[in-house]
Order: sequence, then C-alpha cells, then structure tokens
Amino acid sequence: MKNILLISNKVFHYRVPIYNYFHGAFRKEGYNLCVLTNKLQENFDHQPVFECIVKKPGIKAYQKVVEEYNPSAVIFFMHLKDWIMWPTAHWLKLKKVPFIYWNHGINLQDPENTWKNIFYHYLHDLANAIVLYSPEEKKYIKKRNQEKVFIGYNTLNFNEFPVIRESKEELKVELDIPYKKVIIFAARNNPARKLDLLLEAYQQFNEPDIGVIIAGGGGLNEKQQEIVDKNEGIMHLGQIPSQLTFNKLVKLSDVFTIPGKSGLAINQAFYWSVPYVTTNVKQSPEIWYLKDGHNGFIANINEEEDYRDKLFKLLQDNQLRSQMSENANKTAREEASIDKMFSGFYNAVTYVHSQKKVEQR
Repeated sequence: MKNILLISNKVFHYRVPIYNYFHGAFRKEGYNLCVLTNKLQENFDHQPVFECIVKKPGIKAYQKVVEEYNPSAVIFFMHLKDWIMWPTAHWLKLKKVPFIYWNHGINLQDPENTWKNIFYHYLHDLANAIVLYSPEEKKYIKKRNQEKVFIGYNTLNFNEFPVIRESKEELKVELDIPYKKVIIFAARNNPARKLDLLLEAYQQFNEPDIGVIIAGGGGLNEKQQEIVDKNEGIMHLGQIPSQLTFNKLVKLSDVFTIPGKSGLAINQAFYWSVPYVTTNVKQSPEIWYLKDGHNGFIANINEEEDYRDKLFKLLQDNQLRSQMSENANKTAREEASIDKMFSGFYNAVTYVHSQKKVEQR
C-alpha cells in the first residue's frame, strides 16, 4: 500500500471529519493517509481515525517525517506565510517526490497583489498538481498550469454530522429559544464577517417574533455588545464546542446569514435546509454553491438597505423560504458531497503518479 502525506498548518475541528473520510476513501484505492501538522484545534469533538503527527515546524524534523513515511505523493495545505512549506517543497523536488498544492489559486481577499501573486504562480509552477476549491479559481491559474488543475469542491463531511430527528419547534423548546423565527449568525466574529450589518438590519425590523442567534468565537466589540444588551431578540452564545448543539441551532433556524465573508457556513446551512443570505463582498470559494434567488440571496453591498430587504423578505415570505430551503438541501446533496471533494484529490494523486511514470521511462 502506498502512502500519502498531507502537510498542513493548524488543523481546525471541521477538517478532522474531512480527513477521516479521506482516510477511508484512500484506503479503498490502496493508499494510507497521514496528516503532519503543527497544531490541532483544541476543545472540540476530535475523533480522528487517520494517522496524525503533530510536530513543531522544523526543516530537519519535517524531512525526517517524510523520509520515514516515504510518501508516493505529498499534499500541501498551507499559506504563503507558512515558512516550512518553502524549503520542504524544494527538497521534495530534489528527492523527486511529487507534491500537490491545495489552495485558492491566489489570495481571494487581495487578488490584485502583484507581489503575492508572483509567489503563488511560482508555487503553481513548482507543484506537480494543483487542487482548487471550486472552478471559479481556475481563472487565477496561468495557461501553462491549467492541465494539472483539479477541483476538490470544498465542503464538510456530512456523513459525520449528528442525526437530529427533532423538529424546529422541539429543538427550540430543548435549547430554550423563544423566537418564532430565527436568524443565525455562526462564525468567528471579525470585521470581514460584517456582523454590524445584521445588527443594524435587525433593529429596523420591528418584528418581536424574529430573533437573532450569534454563535462563534471572537467576541463582540463595544458597539455590538451594546446593541445585544439592549435587544431581547438577540442571543450571543459565543463559541459552541459541541457539534451536536451547534447543528441543532442551525437546524432550528429559518435563515443563516453572514453578511460578509462566509465560507463553509454556506455548506452547513444547506445541509440542514436553511437558506443563506450574504452580500457581494470578496467571498470565499464556497460562494460557488450559493445561487442568488434560488437557495438564498446575495445582496448588493453598495445598495443601501438591499441586505436588510432581502433578509426580511425571506423571513416574511413562507412560501419563498420553503422553496429555497428545499433548493438548499438539494445543493448540499448533489453539489457539495464529500465524495465529490475527494474525487478531486484522488484524480490529482493519480495524475502525479502517471506523470512520474512517464518521466521514469
């Protein structure tokens, strides 16, 4: 059986179920998967079944792991600032060990940065294959590297989501949620998430039956805390380590929203048939799944009140929300499955191995 080594920066809790699936799927194809990381996220329901090596980055230390594991391919999941990637990538080239670069193509929040893009394009040239999050990022890859691009549609491992049979109303009773209609904002709070836009919109609703749940780390700034303290219709729950509780909160909600940069929250919402509302800021690749007017809304950040109006429309129009809920779940099942994500990685691995055989002839 051949070995595959995935070298990653900090492994966040939601990646563990993904690598669990990869572990099983790769084994069926004759590969062992090992993850080498500098850190695992703490205080979450970690249940890794894959081999995981946690080691402080060091050139000799990482080279030793590679030599002992003897991988037939290496996958890098790192940022430009993760210095250990650079010497390791060049050392792999000298050792003739193919590596796959898993990334966004470039920094999607800073796409016009010439200097950063020079380094991204250099890595693309150096890599034996590239795995992107969605087809949208292919436009950032030079023509000379298009042949070695594969799409690993970024998602969550829905197979490890908890089974929740209770209805929305039963879950509200269980978790003591008093609102008839619920908006959930679930993410680490930072300026890019634009929580202020949601709080401003909520204060204009004047609808006592609508409530907002804010979940995630990062805390609130002074202005946000003041709004929360003044409104009984807003609950700030902070970070929720229990994945069962977190998924219950998503399921009982009527609308999931992060007005700014969204990410995998879209996948989480769609799995539980919850429509999503955001804006057309510089988004993460997962925006690929959100079709405006089909399974949610993408409001125009430059049009005053557009976000508020679309959020309110979705809450008020039960028929529209029901149709979007159905469409959201269909998107999760058909377009964001974990096996579809894995196929991109498997195709990249088989590609680099085929290329290596050609070179050896």
